[in-house]
Amino acid sequence: MDLADRVGSIARTACDLDVARRRLDVLLRAEIGYDIGSFSTVDPATGLWTSCYVSGLAQEGSRERERALFDCEFGGDVNTFTDLMRPGGGPVATLRRATAGDLTRAGRWAPLLADLDVVDELRAVLVTDGAWWGTLALYRTGGVAPFTPRDVRRMADAAPAVGMLFRLMLLRVALAQPHALETPPGAFTVESDGSVHSLSAAARAWLDALDDRGRIPAIVQSVAAAARVRGLAVAAAPSRLGGIVTLHGSSLDDHDGAVAVIIEAARPAVVSNVIADAHALTIREREVTSLAALGKSTREMARDLHISPFTVADHLKSVFTKVGVSSRAELVAALYHQHYDRQNARDATPSPYSWYLDHNYA
Repeated sequence: MDLADRVGSIARTACDLDVARRRLDVLLRAEIGYDIGSFSTVDPATGLWTSCYVSGLAQEGSRERERALFDCEFGGDVNTFTDLMRPGGGPVATLRRATAGDLTRAGRWAPLLADLDVVDELRAVLVTDGAWWGTLALYRTGGVAPFTPRDVRRMADAAPAVGMLFRLMLLRVALAQPHALETPPGAFTVESDGSVHSLSAAARAWLDALDDRGRIPAIVQSVAAAARVRGLAVAAAPSRLGGIVTLHGSSLDDHDGAVAVIIEAARPAVVSNVIADAHALTIREREVTSLAALGKSTREMARDLHISPFTVADHLKSVFTKVGVSSRAELVAALYHQHYDRQNARDATPSPYSWYLDHNYA
């Protein structure tokens, strides 16, 4: 069984993203070899990070490392993930090759890599069916050899399968829309040092829905770093309670490096974007699918979309064909469990998909 097939096996048997990333880490450590690994999900609509799982590195200093990484990524650096997404740019590249062996040429060397004694970095963008679902970065440290061309080829062959794994997990949680999530939007500011201030009660509740351990989720720093460069930034991430949370960041002109953030429940169009990316649905098919996932009847969908029930039925037939099902019940089941082993997934409960986790396997 080749590496991509073994990644596919994880997708079929893992019950949630955290378990999947742990098993992926174990697999890639054995097959490619590295000392530190970072596995991130990406909002496919914006390219911003929404969660990150790190192994082989102590938790201490994680916020500073995260902020430095995001600042370098959005401020311009060598081998950025955005560069790898461009035509001819990826999907896998090593820092040693990109810098002709001089890693100090990378902007992230001094603030991030030097203290870790990094010998080489391998980065990959995880793309499936043209949509960007995640990234990974593997680091070799100390006196070990850098990554080889064979390592790059093996990772490139497996990258689409890893993207499929992340896509399946994100799609599953995107459809879990609890009716109880009625918290109003919240607001807070992110200072230039990454600290959070002026946190409203509603914002605290939303951040707890992303990570209930009192930590600042990775998506907050990702949105803030992008907003400092672009002026505005938006990203959506799964909540550990089910459903999608959206963050809107805006730079503050009269505050050096500070960013104002609005956090709220994702509107139906955001959830639909996740489903559309996963199944190549049209805008109207996306709307119909989202309403079907919420249990709406044909007549209710027609009323909400201001179209006839017959048109709704036509759109549903088209969606059934694309997803490979023949009924609404099968559609929802397929969206939740497609490509999974039904027995393993039957009793699975939603996972804290957007937690930022640090694990030290050393």
